[in-house]
Amino acid sequence: MKRWLPVLALLAGLGSSISFSQTICISPDGKPCPPDPNMRWCDDEKVLPNLSITKPVKLIGVLFDPTGAPITFEKTFIQIRDSQSKTVLLSTQLDEKGRFDLGTVPAGKYRFLAVRLKDGKLQRLPTADQPKNLFCSGDKECNLKIMIHFHGSDNPIEFCPPK
Repeated sequence: MKRWLPVLALLAGLGSSISFSQTICISPDGKPCPPDPNMRWCDDEKVLPNLSITKPVKLIGVLFDPTGAPITFEKTFIQIRDSQSKTVLLSTQLDEKGRFDLGTVPAGKYRFLAVRLKDGKLQRLPTADQPKNLFCSGDKECNLKIMIHFHGSDNPIEFCPPK
């Protein structure tokens, strides 16, 4: 029987403290559990639209990390998904400079995702937060410059399929 245990860590320094936690799974042999693609929280994850487009525009842009370096994970794709059904409407691969061109996107509210293809399956970018509150109101072209934030946790939701 697998056991899921919350782990709390406390970092102290110069009179202040920071705490964080993560959940780990311990198998009967005392070793960490392998990722389980059917984890219960995958179905419970709530996702909201994060891209609003007021009128049809050519959607281009670049993804970069907090240092300003382009996102260049191998086989990284940008997807536009229907925010209700999660169906992929548009998809394109990032180039070597983190740039993308999705062509013309109709007006609407969408789920904008950065994902990677690994072992033939789409996965979330490792320890990356998806962009929030992207907005396009340009006349003909929308050029998004998107910083992807990375966190230092192996939160179980990381192993869920992208939504």
